[in-house]
Amino acid sequence: MLLNGIRVIDLGRVIAGPLGPMLLGDMGADVIKVETGQGDMLRQQAPSFAPDMGGYFATANRNKRSLHVDLRKPGGGKLLRALMSSADVVVENFRPGVFDAMGFSDEELERNFPHLVVARLSAFGDVGPMGHRSGVDQLVQGYSGLMSITGSAESGPTRSGIAISDVLGGLCNTIGILGALMERQRSGRGQVVRTSLLEATMSMLTVQAGKYFASRQDPIAEGNHHPSIAPYGLFRTSDGQIQMMVYRNEDFRCFAKFCGRPEWLEDERFATGACRSINKNAMRIAAAEAMEEKTTADWLAFFVKNDIPHGAVLTVGEAFESAQAKALGMILEMTAQDGTDISVPRFPWRFGRTPAKVRYPPPQIGEHTEEILAEIGLKDDPEIREALLCRK
Repeated sequence: MLLNGIRVIDLGRVIAGPLGPMLLGDMGADVIKVETGQGDMLRQQAPSFAPDMGGYFATANRNKRSLHVDLRKPGGGKLLRALMSSADVVVENFRPGVFDAMGFSDEELERNFPHLVVARLSAFGDVGPMGHRSGVDQLVQGYSGLMSITGSAESGPTRSGIAISDVLGGLCNTIGILGALMERQRSGRGQVVRTSLLEATMSMLTVQAGKYFASRQDPIAEGNHHPSIAPYGLFRTSDGQIQMMVYRNEDFRCFAKFCGRPEWLEDERFATGACRSINKNAMRIAAAEAMEEKTTADWLAFFVKNDIPHGAVLTVGEAFESAQAKALGMILEMTAQDGTDISVPRFPWRFGRTPAKVRYPPPQIGEHTEEILAEIGLKDDPEIREALLCRK
């Protein structure tokens, strides 16, 4: 596997922190999830597969081993340092300042663990007027500008249907870790990699940020329509709804004729893709009226015949049960230590020679404590044993 021989210490919590280590584990890294207190809070979040195995938790914690220890005790700190000495990567998403207070400032990391790639993920970053603050996904969605362009004029600012800032933070964290590991092959030295939910989310505003910088006008929420291309979005038919994009001029000519609107082809507002973009509201209204005159089946047949992008809007269940998702194998099925069957979305890539695979289902809390202690030669250390919270 791609990352065989790489050890990752996962101090992350909730989604943003644990997501990156899970993806590294999918690629073959040995990931040790260090849990303290009652364990990762998502273990308790309903609905659950079983006690301490929340559905949300399971989606970010496969391919990990769990160690349960009280990091506030001297033995807990001793164990963490031993784990870090044996590792290549450490991931933490504590509130800014907490990891430093535990004895792991940048300077101390450089001095005592020069080989380590240390990924430090926060909500708003560790500098500036908000650098000391903790935060959660929806707050970052709001502060990043994302909520202002999500939803519609009628709905007002709207959060994404998933914890998108958490997910983007975890993905950007992973990319940074992989880059630092590549650089370490040349220099022999680790480094601190910082990102935050805010940086990750704002960096992904792409076309909307481009519109703002080019015009210095704030983009607005466009609902289920594209901010620039028209007609492109979700439209009602006479008996349902369908998504489509008519962008190329040749597609628009076919579309206008099928709609029974030949006058569109003589209308200067709709003459080119650029014209339709400038007059997108008029184009949307005209297209919406025409779309409602035919059935979904009529539109599907037309779009397929003319190779025009289109698609349905599925529920989450329908998406995972669809023929396409099944062909891609989008559901991973696993069995936990206690016999609980667990299903989660599979890894997002398919490697040709070194496929990702499930080596460990999401762990029970402290499930691997003893084997990890044995591996690092500290199984019988009395100070460390006194700090253990769960002896499985």
